[in-house]
Amino acid sequence: MAFHIQDRPAVPALRSPSTAPALSGPRQPALLNVATTTHLFAGGCGDLLGFSAAGYEPVFAANHAQAAIDTVQANFPAVAHPRCDINNLDFRHIPRSRVLVGSPICKEASPAGRNSTASQQAAGGAARTGQWSRTRATAWGLIRAAEVHDYDVVCGENVPDFATRWAPFEPWLNVWDALGYNIDIASVNAAHIAGEGNEAAPQHRNRILFAFTKKGLPRPDLQPRPESMCRTCGPVQGVQVWAKRFEQTGARRVGIYGKQYRYACPNVRCEAVVEPVTRPIRDHIDLALPGRRFRDGRANCKKFTPYRPETRRKVTIGLERFHGEPFIAILRNHCTVQSLGEPIGAITAEGNHHLLVQPSRSRTVDDCDVQMISLRTKARAQRFPDTHAFQGTTAADLTRQVGNAVPVNAASWLAERLQPSLN
Repeated sequence: MAFHIQDRPAVPALRSPSTAPALSGPRQPALLNVATTTHLFAGGCGDLLGFSAAGYEPVFAANHAQAAIDTVQANFPAVAHPRCDINNLDFRHIPRSRVLVGSPICKEASPAGRNSTASQQAAGGAARTGQWSRTRATAWGLIRAAEVHDYDVVCGENVPDFATRWAPFEPWLNVWDALGYNIDIASVNAAHIAGEGNEAAPQHRNRILFAFTKKGLPRPDLQPRPESMCRTCGPVQGVQVWAKRFEQTGARRVGIYGKQYRYACPNVRCEAVVEPVTRPIRDHIDLALPGRRFRDGRANCKKFTPYRPETRRKVTIGLERFHGEPFIAILRNHCTVQSLGEPIGAITAEGNHHLLVQPSRSRTVDDCDVQMISLRTKARAQRFPDTHAFQGTTAADLTRQVGNAVPVNAASWLAERLQPSLN
């Protein structure tokens, strides 16, 4: 039986076009010759939605999970969608397309994977662990596909650690060069990526986007230029500025917003640091949904289970900081609370980390109304429209699809940037 993401009760459509996550309105001109796409690791279909909205025609999508394949079928019934292990897929038997879109598994390369660089090796410096072997296998699968189909463009998304902590990353790029591809990599945040008719995500999600284009084709412009506000010049398009160590010859510019790079005013007489304009998560949360009092303990437990002292501490911080306004307590290490007036922290594929807190009149912790943000809110944070039908039989099926997906706005932005290489 299919299990669709929905709130309790069903959430009505967002009330205004400015808050709706649907990809609609004016877009970039469609490709002169419609480019076909192949999607490996299709997941929740974020990349299929983004590329389709930009004028591409998906012809093939694969994933190892049945729930993900069911989601492809529900939303893109005309696309061939076998369930298969990408590592063992015979690419000779799949349709030819101009573009290959594939974002290899990234969990173990991310902070959520709880891996250090040293964890790539077993005790005594022997073979790598199974998880890192899995990353290596899926990443090399893109090369296997390109050897067969000689795509015009190969592209995808991953966490920055894929480039900085996966030891074979540079050799992997060398193979693409040997296959005749130019290499372009951009560090982006989903909250800053937008375009005409393509609103930014209400989510801070640091990722890299890679595009390998056949030598001889125009190289894409992958420089993000988010709408920003300069205190001196007013509205501008920010220019990415990197820390000094990235100015060294041969340094690969991969990093996280606010740590390795910022944005500056493009006016040469100013060049002040600017902040990109972002969209708040508030517009994507239904505050009318009932929760439960903090004193009543955690939901979905067979017996009374109180919240941890650390959670109580974070709620206390939020009550003091936001003066009775609703807020989110972030149940991750090294995080506390955030306002609903800013993008939400990164949505993940496993676990719930965002506790919505609505203070009572008494503004005491025990009387606060609390609930984990809904799966629908998480999907909106990834820029999925409410009409997108996720399939699955368990909540875990849905959480993985939403958390693992490429944000729809980021996929659409990448697709539009690739158009000059394909026309």
